[in-house]
Order: sequence, then C-alpha cells, then structure tokens
Amino acid sequence: MKMNRKYLQEVIVAALISAMLLSACRLRAPAPPTPTATPIPTSTPVPTATPFPTPTSTTAVTVALPGQAGDVIPLKPLTDLTSLTATVTISANGTFNGKPAQGDLVAELTTNDQKQSQVVVTGSLLGDIIAQVGGAAVSLFRPSKLTIYKVPEGTYAVINGLFEVCVKPKDLNATSGLDDLSPQSLMTMLTSSDVARGKLVGDETLNGKPVKHYVIDGKSFLANAQQSTDPKVRSFGQSLKSAKDADLYVSSEGGYPVAFRGGYTGAFDPLKFEGDFTVQIELTSVNTNPPVNLPSSCDNPISQ
Repeated sequence: MKMNRKYLQEVIVAALISAMLLSACRLRAPAPPTPTATPIPTSTPVPTATPFPTPTSTTAVTVALPGQAGDVIPLKPLTDLTSLTATVTISANGTFNGKPAQGDLVAELTTNDQKQSQVVVTGSLLGDIIAQVGGAAVSLFRPSKLTIYKVPEGTYAVINGLFEVCVKPKDLNATSGLDDLSPQSLMTMLTSSDVARGKLVGDETLNGKPVKHYVIDGKSFLANAQQSTDPKVRSFGQSLKSAKDADLYVSSEGGYPVAFRGGYTGAFDPLKFEGDFTVQIELTSVNTNPPVNLPSSCDNPISQ
C-alpha cells in the first residue's frame, strides 16, 4: 500500500513537471508567421540581343595628301615646237610696293626658228610695272605699249607713248623681269613636271582644235611647287599663300599644253606684286614660223 502511494506520488510529480516544461516551451516558441499570398509567378522575359544601329549609306571620301592629288599629266615641252604665238593675261588686285593697284596686263609672244622673238605688253598696269621691272632705261618712260625684241643683234625695247622710242640697253639683263611674263615662260613654269598633276575631265574642243581638259588641284600644286627641284618653280610656290584649282588644256594631237587658267594669292616677284592674281595663257598658233622684224625706230636706237 505504501508502495502504491509512493508510486502514485512519483507519477503525479512527473506529470506536473511535464506540464510545466510543456508550458514553458509554448511561451518561448515564436508565433508562426501569418501566411501571405504567394505571388503568381510571371514569365521571365527572354533576353534578346541589343540591336546595333542600322548602318546608313555613306559616300567614301578620299583625302588627298599634299602632292598626291591626281596623276602626272603627260606633256611635251613647248621647247619641242619650232615656233609659236601665245597670249598671257594677268589680272591683279593688291599692291605694288605697298601702294594699292588693280588692273590687268597682257603679253603677246611671237617666236620663230631663227632665234627671234617679240613680246608686246599692254594693259592698265603697264605703267606701274614698267617702273618696277623694266630696267633703268625703260622705266624713264610711261608707255601705253612696250615691245621687247630679242634678235641675234641684241635686245631692244620699243616704247609707244606720245611717240615711238627704241632703246637698246647695254645691260643684257635690263629686261629680264619682263621675260618672266612671257606666255612661254609662264606656261613652262606652271606646267613643269613637278607640278603638272591632275585629273582628266574629258575630251573637248578649244579654238576648233581637239584638246584634253585636266584640272590641277590647287593644294597639290602649291605643295609640289614649294618642294620643286626647279628653282624658279620653287621660288614661285614659296611666295604663294594659296592656289585655286587650275584648268589645263593639252593638245590631243601634239601633247603640248595649249591653254592654262589659274588663280593665286601671295607675291608674284616678276611684277613686284602682292595680293590676288589670275593667270590665263593661250597658244594661238604653233610651228607657223612667223617673222619678227625690228621697227624703223630701232635703226638708230637710244643706248642706255
């Protein structure tokens, strides 16, 4: 009986301890989270490749480096001709020795196979230019026309003003400045092998004759001229600030230059000029062997 009581007491004590432990566990356990609505899964977007910009059609541009614009223009030198007649027109707007000047100068050249030539110079700038480059003898006059003769007997300058005067300079270089203005001299310089590079425009007709028309790039001309091996061409190029594209016409039959048209900005030493100027050269006949005759005023020239 005592055992039963003791056993009963142990059972009751155990039950109480179990109840206390269970109660303690319930107090310490966190409350279960309130269930939230599970979001409905959405379809994950499939990654797509980022599109590249659509190429737009572009025109390829070729940048021409100095000295590389166009091909070498095949030319035969004017020295291959036995004779020629030609005209050069120079139009200028700038200064002569710092004084404003605007006008033109025209030089007409005639040569033959007897080592004779004449250059007839006219134009509104003639008086200013004569004073600059005509030499001491010629610059004493203010002519309306000046003709330079070169014959085996020497050089003669015929000045036409109120009356005709023939001067035979003792200094053989007295009229050398005017020599650089002759169409032949200018054409040779402006179409030398160092600078005659351009693009063929096409076959054309000039003064009833078939020609090939080329365009010489101005920037290329300037770069080539400044580096030319020809001292005269290099000096001309180094005195320039800019050069426009030039038109060159070449005889389809003979291969020599027959016309040139170009424009420049800078100094032009033969004229002692600085500013803007254009040069137009045209051959009017070749290999016709025209006569060159001294006028009667040169029978008794003034020697200076």
